[in-house]
Amino acid sequence: MKEKIYITSLHLKHGGVEMAITMLANALSKRGYEVEILCTYHLGEPAYALDDGVAVTYLTDTAPNREAVKAAVKGRNIIKIVKEGLYAAKVLHLKKSTMKKRIKAVHEGVIIATRNDHAVLLSKYGNKGVKKIAQLHHDHQFDKKLLKDFREHYSNIDQFVLLTESVKEEIAQVMKDNHHTELTVIPNFLPDLKQDTSAEKKKQVIAVGRLHEVKGFLRLLDLWKEAGVDEHIVLKIVGDGEQFKEIEAKIKGLGLEGRVILTGALEHSQVMEEMRASLLYVMTSYTEAFPYVLIEAMSAGLPIISYDVRVGPRAIVTDGENGFLIEDGNKKEFGIKMKALLEDELLRAKMERSSLKKAKHFSEDAVIPKWLRVLEA
Repeated sequence: MKEKIYITSLHLKHGGVEMAITMLANALSKRGYEVEILCTYHLGEPAYALDDGVAVTYLTDTAPNREAVKAAVKGRNIIKIVKEGLYAAKVLHLKKSTMKKRIKAVHEGVIIATRNDHAVLLSKYGNKGVKKIAQLHHDHQFDKKLLKDFREHYSNIDQFVLLTESVKEEIAQVMKDNHHTELTVIPNFLPDLKQDTSAEKKKQVIAVGRLHEVKGFLRLLDLWKEAGVDEHIVLKIVGDGEQFKEIEAKIKGLGLEGRVILTGALEHSQVMEEMRASLLYVMTSYTEAFPYVLIEAMSAGLPIISYDVRVGPRAIVTDGENGFLIEDGNKKEFGIKMKALLEDELLRAKMERSSLKKAKHFSEDAVIPKWLRVLEA
């Protein structure tokens, strides 16, 4: 009989971590495991469809009030500041205490902690009969607190699952005195990865993501302005977020109306249609973890040009084969490679074939066997 699997989650709304949790839970459920997601906040219906066999237990009926606290501080309303501050303290207390209680209540099976604070609780309070697995879903960026937790508070974690080999090597040095925890690399995956290049190509380049400063869309506009790309080719930015108006204003300020289209949020099927109709995918993020969007772009046959930030793109893009990795911040080189790729149809066709081939490495069927080896060891 297969062991029951518990997966921790902060919430189940939109986000890369939440998508990864959902995909893993569904894949394991399909393979006969009983799966339960231990979710701290109930912020509405899950953003990503869950298999009928996956149970969700919400641990609190509270929700973070970060924006309300900011508004109270900005408005200098003492009563509201105190009220929202007390509520925030309650939320933080419940966030920790409810997960701790739930972890202590599990006496057999597997718990997969998907956040550092959950992994620290799992190491400290997880029972002996439970297999304890931690995951790191983002770049640690040498954060002192994170590294201290890895070094001092993961001693009872059995497996630490990381997304890339480079991060594994870094953390192996941090945890060199921990002789219990095994480090394992398992990339994210996408289920039902359909490879489709049938759409008619438009004269467009595409970038997709949350409109947040970390995604670097403002610097993408600068290099698009300076690259000297054929004026008939459009840059299409797909997504929504707090920088929407700022990006919109910069498009006007640079005189790029008509050459840059800001679509707002689109349904996933529409995003994939836009990808299939594009000539290439561009990414100018300042930091990444393991971007799903690059896998989706490859499944649509797109060559990729990305800044070579610390982790993420280099685990997916092989420089010169299915795209180009550019030194972070080198706008001139990014523009040169982008312009050259847009003008060379034969090179694009070659990279299209490489992208389709590489995408298969991140399918569910390719990645799940690695999880099964960890779970069944």
